[in-house]
Amino acid sequence: MDTHFYNQIANSTAHTNCRKDKRDLLLKHPEYLKDLFFIATLLNDKNHHKAVWIIEMLAETHIELLLPFIDQICDAAPKYKHQSAIRGISRMLLLVTTSKKIMLTEEQKKKCIETSLDRLIGDANSAPKVYAMHTLAHYAQKQEWLKVELQYIINKDFVHQSAAYKAAAREVLRRISQ
Repeated sequence: MDTHFYNQIANSTAHTNCRKDKRDLLLKHPEYLKDLFFIATLLNDKNHHKAVWIIEMLAETHIELLLPFIDQICDAAPKYKHQSAIRGISRMLLLVTTSKKIMLTEEQKKKCIETSLDRLIGDANSAPKVYAMHTLAHYAQKQEWLKVELQYIINKDFVHQSAAYKAAAREVLRRISQ
């Protein structure tokens, strides 16, 4: 791993401009992508969540760059414990799932569904739950069992959740009941 690149990740902050600068660095130097994904999936590294932030930014604008790393993302996604990494990976799963540029294998889809279900019923913050809901709603359009399960979970947890969760839940319920 390139130590100069690692130090740039380690010294980065959550500020949008800082993350955009790192994303732009990767666009100019794609040879660092392998290192970025290594850091992001090295869960005992204290900076792994910072790498996830940058991957999330890449997923927003250049999702095709994630293609060689989809298996890594799917395998690592359920293992994250850092709340900031959980939020980022949950959003990344949503972006990958709904992308028209990436075709997931059945195994990758299964992992995305399992991770999203775990996030939705677990004690994650509202944002990962909302991203998980939207990911599951995407798959529920073609999988009836998932639609039923999603409706049950949302309705069961609805009264105990934040306003943001409730707004997203109403939208998801409306979408999957059509």
